[in-house]
Amino acid sequence: MLSPFREQKLTYLFRILDFDHDGILQESDFISVGENIGIFRCLPPDSEIEHFIVRRSQEIWEAIIGFLDVHELIGCNLQNWLRMWDEIGEGTSERALDIMLKKAIRDIFYIFDKNLDNVLEKQEYLCLFVSLRVSIKAANFCFKTLDLNHDNLLSRDELFLAIKDFFLSEETSSPGNMIFGNPEIDKFKTRNVSFGM
Repeated sequence: MLSPFREQKLTYLFRILDFDHDGILQESDFISVGENIGIFRCLPPDSEIEHFIVRRSQEIWEAIIGFLDVHELIGCNLQNWLRMWDEIGEGTSERALDIMLKKAIRDIFYIFDKNLDNVLEKQEYLCLFVSLRVSIKAANFCFKTLDLNHDNLLSRDELFLAIKDFFLSEETSSPGNMIFGNPEIDKFKTRNVSFGM
């Protein structure tokens, strides 16, 4: 069963992905996220990366619907979203989860590592941040928090640890909790309650 803290983080991610803010994740939300990424990444129309983003958005949506076994017109509400992550946590080995996360890291670097130097510079990270419509106010703090070796770059390993922290960590001080600039983390620390339910 998801802890209140993990539930709060996953609720926050749900709100990011619910692009039209109607309380239900649908294919159109994932298409909109993909389009926004293309805009902020300044991709030319019909580029290889743009096609990749569209394809991956559809694959992620199909995986969610397939996992929940619900009709795509119904979509995925917050309750089903949390249930899905609870079942993934219970039924997935750490090795299988690591494989999924490493695939996500490859995708992120393919899309956002513009100069192909195998690290994300702050500007590249900011592109990811704003394309998800996360408040830019926290971006500098988040980047510094995730940059564990303080070299002003995010390596694949640092991003992998951050994403794993976000999905699995119960520690409110884990750096990865801030990967999307979650403003409710501090509230959770002080009140110790679940938000957004």
